[in-house]
Amino acid sequence: MQGLLMVMSEPPAALEEEFNAWYDLEHIPERAAIEGFQLSRRWIATDPTAAPGRYLATYELASREVLDSPAYLAHAYENMSVWGKRIAARLTLVRRWMARETGLAHAGMRAPDPAQVGALFVSIGDIAHGHEAEFNRWYDTEHVPLIERIPGVLRARRWFDANGQPRYVALYELAGPEVREHPGWKEAAGTAWTAKIRAMQGAGERIVRTYVRLPPVKGP
Repeated sequence: MQGLLMVMSEPPAALEEEFNAWYDLEHIPERAAIEGFQLSRRWIATDPTAAPGRYLATYELASREVLDSPAYLAHAYENMSVWGKRIAARLTLVRRWMARETGLAHAGMRAPDPAQVGALFVSIGDIAHGHEAEFNRWYDTEHVPLIERIPGVLRARRWFDANGQPRYVALYELAGPEVREHPGWKEAAGTAWTAKIRAMQGAGERIVRTYVRLPPVKGP
């Protein structure tokens, strides 16, 4: 079962250029060299006025346990580089999910060519204890299958972080952000079962946002 490290962050305006340079020239290459890191990508929210968390980094892992490995810990937390520590200290927001893949593997939804993925729709939320079985059943047997039928949806995957706030993460890889405007998306979100699940979720935090691929900064 694969793992996911997902980091949502927000730099102050004065740091933005250096933040992107650090990510692309040092941080991403450093992570890519760690055994078990399989695909590292960066994204930026399509809405520039979105709440803090415009920047997103996703790291697909061979397993969640990669984040406990000596190779990873040698470059994380207090072992970050001097440049990394300087950047991290000035960020106005950092939210992290360290998750395991969950949900069914749906027929026909193979891993897309990363070059074809132009956008990522992110839905992060939670469900009260006692309703989790139905929540997962709804996702796996109704919601994700409906979404996967929409043209331009390349893959839908679900993740769970027991310590995440919120704990459940759904990532939808899209050909482009316009896929979210397809009528099928509204139909999938408008079923009776969906309404029931939303009521179960109550007033808890939900993060629903579309991101697009962020072009890498070129080195000197």
